[in-house]
Amino acid sequence: MIRSQVPARPTIRPFTLGAVAVAGAVLGTAWDLLHVRTHTTVYSIGLGRMPWWVPFEFATVYVAGVIGIARLGAPVKSAHSTNRLVAETGWVTLVYSITAFAHRYELIVAAVAMVALFARRRTFSAILRPNIVPAVALVVLGSATEAILIASGVFRYTHASLGNIPLWLPLLYANAIPFAVALTEAAIEEPA
Repeated sequence: MIRSQVPARPTIRPFTLGAVAVAGAVLGTAWDLLHVRTHTTVYSIGLGRMPWWVPFEFATVYVAGVIGIARLGAPVKSAHSTNRLVAETGWVTLVYSITAFAHRYELIVAAVAMVALFARRRTFSAILRPNIVPAVALVVLGSATEAILIASGVFRYTHASLGNIPLWLPLLYANAIPFAVALTEAAIEEPA
């Protein structure tokens, strides 16, 4: 009898999940603060219009995302995982900055975000094939969650023409897919 080898699910240590939570709190809050300071978004409450719970929200989202990608995708740790994470952090920061500083021009920002995706089509192809479920979930659930928070009166975008979210928001999430996968790859344990 021949047994098929099912790859083991990647494991993530609790300490590493704590580091992911800190990364989420720091990076997510910094990127969100960029949107607040440029008046891309406006919260209904908060000191300096940034609610105290935002870092906790991002910490939770990052941990859930890393667990989701590890369970539903196929991230593979490599010797280059940390370098890729640094590069992808820079990429998301660049795209996030474009959405912040040019948010008044939704069509232009959406076009730039689409060009950014096209320019990295090989990277996306390599990442999407093994991680399609978490990638789609990131774009769809991220955009939907923001739409629900906006409908609940938590915050709003100053320029939004795709319902209550900007045209470029799903494209921003799409540009963040390689970052999310790289973060997961850096967080998982080396295969035995």
